Amino acid sequence: MREKEIYHGHVFDVIQKEVEIDGRECIRDLVVHHGGVALSCVKDHQILLVRQTRTAADAITLEIPAGTIEPHEKPDVTGLRELNEEAGLTCEKMNLITAFWPTPGYSTEVIYVYECLGLSEVNQRRPLDEGEDITSLWMDLDEAKRAIEEGSIRDGKTIIAIYHALLKEKDH
Repeated sequence: MREKEIYHGHVFDVIQKEVEIDGRECIRDLVVHHGGVALSCVKDHQILLVRQTRTAADAITLEIPAGTIEPHEKPDVTGLRELNEEAGLTCEKMNLITAFWPTPGYSTEVIYVYECLGLSEVNQRRPLDEGEDITSLWMDLDEAKRAIEEGSIRDGKTIIAIYHALLKEKDH
């Protein structure tokens, strides 16, 4: 199977790939992405969210802290870096909740969702990435669930984290 690079960018590449499906050769356009990490931080029935502008959605969104994995970086290292940058926090332990494909029809991206335990403030906060305008806030989990139902939280990784936290609380 042959591949041809169509676009090489800062965050992702686009390739055309020849594949065989049901005995026929087909061309697929694929977004090649290093993946991302998302962080579920819950304390006292509240979840940490960040408010930020998302150009592709043409919206200001509420999401859990998250970021792109740098080439050859381990997901947990990305997680600690992003937690510091976006919220000024660190944690004692990170448990993997899940790793999922947000758009497997055309992208190689995998998002790792971690639960962060033992949260504390950092001594030295890393600067936000260029072009980021992020503010963090804590939201009651029941309010976050209502925000999903009302359509004001529409980000997949955030929905996973909120429902995971609610189910975990229910089980305990």
